Amino acid sequence: MSKNVIIVGGGLAGLAASIYLAKAGKTVTIFEKKRQLGGRAITHLRHGFRFNLGPHAVYRAGAASAIYRELGIALRGGSPRKRGVALFDGQPHRLPAGPFSLFATSLLGLKGKLEASFLLPRLRTIDPKPYASMTAREWLDRNVSDPRLRQTFEAFLRLATYSSAPGQISAAAALGQLKLAMKGVLYVDDGWQKIVDALHSHAVTAGVNFVTSSRIVRVDHDGRVRGIEIGGLELEDRNDTMSIALPDISPEGERGTRLPADVVLLAVDPETVEELVDDDLGLHTTPVVAACLDVALRKLPNKKNTFALGIDQPLYFSVHSAAAQLTPRLGALIHVMKYRADGSGPASEKELEGVLDLLQPGWRTVIQHRRYLPSMVVSNSLPKPGLRRPTPETSIRGLYVAGDWVGEEGMLSDAALSSAKAAAMAILARET
Repeated sequence: MSKNVIIVGGGLAGLAASIYLAKAGKTVTIFEKKRQLGGRAITHLRHGFRFNLGPHAVYRAGAASAIYRELGIALRGGSPRKRGVALFDGQPHRLPAGPFSLFATSLLGLKGKLEASFLLPRLRTIDPKPYASMTAREWLDRNVSDPRLRQTFEAFLRLATYSSAPGQISAAAALGQLKLAMKGVLYVDDGWQKIVDALHSHAVTAGVNFVTSSRIVRVDHDGRVRGIEIGGLELEDRNDTMSIALPDISPEGERGTRLPADVVLLAVDPETVEELVDDDLGLHTTPVVAACLDVALRKLPNKKNTFALGIDQPLYFSVHSAAAQLTPRLGALIHVMKYRADGSGPASEKELEGVLDLLQPGWRTVIQHRRYLPSMVVSNSLPKPGLRRPTPETSIRGLYVAGDWVGEEGMLSDAALSSAKAAAMAILARET
């Protein structure tokens, strides 16, 4: 079998898979349509402030953390404080994030506090698997009786899953994510671009080739992968990438440039997979989206308010620079987000500004830069009861997929990295 593997997509999944394959002796080439690698993990530098695409966190006990360690990627950063604000009916309360704050908060009544004191320890040891056939809403109906406590736990599930669809998301997936969140998250110093750069460096060392600013228009197959068709090809030959020679390229009319291939890994979103394959692979995925306002401030007006969670509204507020190095000295970088349910419209920028007005009054006088993302894709897949995500191996011989919508392990970047490893292992087992 051919030792050549083509990977389409230079995000976290594509980069991680390339390292596993190259270290195992495969000749790997990554094709990325943008000039910059990283996908949704890129970080933009603005006036000395490092903007991720919305709030990003690494789950310390998640699959991604384990794979980073396995690949030799060191993560540096800090964890947010457990102390925070719960927003209910437009008013701030202490967020019940631990035993002391639970009984000190004005958010819950005595009945809710007592119920929570029994439920919280249970969540730390709960096995989510028996709840795979029910939604998170159904689990809440059966396990939480106090109305305000129910809203609070629904908010915690939103925080862990980045999703505001309790009536659709699998209870097993939601509870599993909540368990991970309770074990801690990491905000990464210098943004997630630091992870991308480290993966890229390891890939170059392993011998991976890169072709950026390239648009793959089709995977050529007849039940077996035969090649890819490329449009808008641009080869990079810089110090931080490896120059490559593409063998046996032959034109095929107006359809693009054809590159023969036996093994192709598509580390892209499911919609792009369907377009490239031009075949029904049975992909059933629901993207998760959110509206996000990111702001950079010369200084933080209120140093006490660094985290808040909406209870009756699907809102999130966090000063990521309070835990990670993302700004110049004294600066602050804040993410304000509204989780969007399926079919709901985006939050208005004014609504998210209102959260800043409440928690950081005076922020407008010290603003350095701002960015509003009305429909940011958080994840390409919402795990639903009874609906299994696609496996890395497809029905087309030689075609594999990876991403946050593939495989049964984890959500978000945990799913992206675990599926990347699974795809690489499947290629090595079947195509060698």
